[in-house]
Amino acid sequence: MSATIAGAISGMSSKEETAPVRITFESGHEQTVENGGCRVLETGQGGVVEIDGESRFALFAGTSCQGSRTLASGNGSVRFGTPVLAGAIVIG
Repeated sequence: MSATIAGAISGMSSKEETAPVRITFESGHEQTVENGGCRVLETGQGGVVEIDGESRFALFAGTSCQGSRTLASGNGSVRFGTPVLAGAIVIG
């Protein structure tokens, strides 16, 4: 497991608040995720094309952040060239 993914997953147990992260989908729909930890992504909007925020993140294939395959991870804002079909995100 990479240090970035491990760092993002460790945020799941953190009680500290994180800055909100805005997730943009293929459809143009936006979802805002606040307060860190694992969150299920809204369905029916296509893949994730952009993440805008200051926090570490990891996108997962399933609707759980544990036991699901990690699709992408990073720190800060990112725009994906190919939409990422994720079901959950952990920030922190």
